[in-house]
Amino acid sequence: MPQPTATPTPRRTRGVRLAALALVALAGVAAAERGDYLDYVTFEMPGRENVLLHWPARRMPLRVYLPPPPEGLFPAPDAVREAVRRGVLAWEGAAGPDLPRFVFVDDQGDADIPMVWSKPAGDWFVAQCMYDIDVMQRRFGVARIDVSARRPGGEVALESDIELIVSHEIGHALGLGGHSPDPADVMHRTETEQNRNGLSARDKQTLRKLYAKPNGARVVGAKRERDAS
Repeated sequence: MPQPTATPTPRRTRGVRLAALALVALAGVAAAERGDYLDYVTFEMPGRENVLLHWPARRMPLRVYLPPPPEGLFPAPDAVREAVRRGVLAWEGAAGPDLPRFVFVDDQGDADIPMVWSKPAGDWFVAQCMYDIDVMQRRFGVARIDVSARRPGGEVALESDIELIVSHEIGHALGLGGHSPDPADVMHRTETEQNRNGLSARDKQTLRKLYAKPNGARVVGAKRERDAS
């Protein structure tokens, strides 16, 4: 079978491509030096304006309701609940001393972040954060975090995976309204081999910068990585 013949790239086109690659490389260096993905975690307002929303620092510690799983839901319910608890606490102190902090409460009505044992629905599995926000009023809140701890086939997820995914959803519950483009970050849109070691320096720096901004601060040039929960 004859081999295809390579077509030489015209010199001008090659120069344009090299220039484009150089710009991409410079943008990557700038992003690495910046060390955060704050532009990706905004909330969109009407008119395509984007703002940052988060809890007031005075609300710390945030109250989390994490009841025992219903009887018969998991073969090892205590282990699953503890994995969820570790996922919550993974963020504690990430943005500075006592920011954020969490305390577990016994009554769902007292909680800032209620954790609810649910069956997977639609396109979410393991866990999903549901907001209670009013972007126009700059009001931030969490309705609940649904936790199924199950994969699409119905099997219970590994405890390490439950911890990772819950920590991702807690990131959303703290105000990170989008996803990091870097697969090494817990707030990347999917689980990767790189983000299984827990919060990255970029995750922590992004949360630190978020809470250094006033609630409702506008962001120009916001980007999107919102393909998953």
